Amino acid sequence: MNKKNFNPTTIVLVVLLVAVAFFAGMMWVKSQGKTAGTQQAAQGTPIAQPTPIPLESTVGGFVLTGDEVCQKDGLPSIYYFGGSFCPHCQWEHPLVQKVAKKFTGLIDFHDDMDKLDQDQDIQQKYAQINQGSVPFLVFGCRYARVGSGETYGEAEEEKFLTALICKLTNNQPEKVCSPLQDLIDQVK
Repeated sequence: MNKKNFNPTTIVLVVLLVAVAFFAGMMWVKSQGKTAGTQQAAQGTPIAQPTPIPLESTVGGFVLTGDEVCQKDGLPSIYYFGGSFCPHCQWEHPLVQKVAKKFTGLIDFHDDMDKLDQDQDIQQKYAQINQGSVPFLVFGCRYARVGSGETYGEAEEEKFLTALICKLTNNQPEKVCSPLQDLIDQVK
């Protein structure tokens, strides 16, 4: 077997070339990040996401937005944002629909499942609470939540959603809201 002797100078040169290539690659990656950030800023796209403001919460993990109740034709507006690509949305969506049906004629329901380009004014209004995640629920612009109520289970989630809407409809319809009066009283 023929054994080659490596000159120490050759070894030093190889190590030096590897180090230079490594640092040049790191500098290139770093410059690409700055270029992308500059392009985002030039296009009006925010570079950093807004920092969520800590808000007081109420039943079902919903937060109080501090806003007045938004309405259309005197009915509180309920917004559901989700997509069929999202398993949590698939879990939450039928419950929201079921609860909304209990309030037919008493709420303005916006079912934005797979319609994330609709009601963007509401999504932008609550960008401090939600930076684009789904499911996202906004009840009367007074209560909002990012995420599903899976951890509560279907029965409890249905009660929370119903109680929040009862609060917005002044306990109407009575047959839906009366059985949940203790929970409704806990809604801030």
